[in-house]
Amino acid sequence: ANFRPLPLAIAPMLYPDAAASREAGKAIDETLAQDLTVSGLFELLNRKSFLADEKEGVLTADIKFARWQDVGAEGLIKVVVAGGDPVTAELHLFNTVLGKEELKKRYSAPAAQARRLAHQFADDVFTFYTHEPSVFGTQLAFVRKVSGSKQVFLADWDGRHARQLTKGTMNLLPSWTAGGRSIAFTSYRTGSPAIVVFDLATEGLDTIFKRVSTLVTGASFSRDGKKVVFSMSQDDGNSHLWIADANGENAKRLTDGFGINSSPSFSPDGKQIAYVSNRSGNPQIYVISASGGEPKRITFQGNYNQTPDWSPRGDLIAFTARDERNAFDIFTVDPATLKITRLTQDQGNNEEPSFSPNGRLIAFTSTRTGRSHLYVMSADGNFQRQMSSGNDESYTPAWGPFPAAKP
Repeated sequence: ANFRPLPLAIAPMLYPDAAASREAGKAIDETLAQDLTVSGLFELLNRKSFLADEKEGVLTADIKFARWQDVGAEGLIKVVVAGGDPVTAELHLFNTVLGKEELKKRYSAPAAQARRLAHQFADDVFTFYTHEPSVFGTQLAFVRKVSGSKQVFLADWDGRHARQLTKGTMNLLPSWTAGGRSIAFTSYRTGSPAIVVFDLATEGLDTIFKRVSTLVTGASFSRDGKKVVFSMSQDDGNSHLWIADANGENAKRLTDGFGINSSPSFSPDGKQIAYVSNRSGNPQIYVISASGGEPKRITFQGNYNQTPDWSPRGDLIAFTARDERNAFDIFTVDPATLKITRLTQDQGNNEEPSFSPNGRLIAFTSTRTGRSHLYVMSADGNFQRQMSSGNDESYTPAWGPFPAAKP
């Protein structure tokens, strides 16, 4: 059966008194709608079609559910916004068919963090319907050019509240360590490219792997936090995958022969690694066991495939491919059946996919507006939405894991 998004109405924000911050309410309203839309699970109804009174309250007895059903709504969200700074907001979720309240949540936050409060509401709604965590509380690491040098940044999943983590010499290719406590990246701060880990709590830097006069790039950590795989150039001009303990010790080479082997990505169970190799003449996606052995080629269409990222669900690998017009687009391949699916087309260059931790969404970069910006889409290519803007270009997004549960 075909999936049908749930028709959902978000009523205009309710303000019980003059002191309530309209600015915070607007941020909550816009963010809540954005999150639920991008999730792909809901069809948000146009407010111009609403028949109910805008000032209708939140008590079940006060709601004329028939009017909401008349516009097609099966779910109804009402949010009451109170206070200036901090702002307090209360979400009510109703089933219009049954005429009852199904969810009620209340949170407070500084007015400047109203968007994050809305992310929490969206997470509550998403989890209520799916019984799985949403990505609305997660973060993206990415690279942005600053004063001519590329640096690593961290932002909310939707590109907001971006902050610079690195400075000085060039820093590239961010990836997350298990648990999301640190971000690894390739840094030129010691002269030779090395794998460096940035601790998000202490802001300390730790070099976990470096070889003098050797290019070391593209770290990927297993989900259990025990292993890291990366690419390292050799004296003979070839580049191979190496696997080591998460601290960089006990490194051993995984690939051999001639060619460039790079961009590794662990499977969710840590038993396999997807990567790029030109061993067949052109860059293609391969899979190899984390314990070594003979690699398996999994892409045979196109002559330039790169940047694989393995879905946390294990069923798909997203990658970038150059088509016959020399445009870059994003595809997925099923590692079991080798079925290829195209996700982007005819909108600039689309590159560097990174799956969300629940596997439902993909972050990527696109030049469809002229500059390279961050975008998010569903794993099937729908609901594509721009997440960064302005003159600063963004590259190589890496979607972080779910936040650690609070004790």
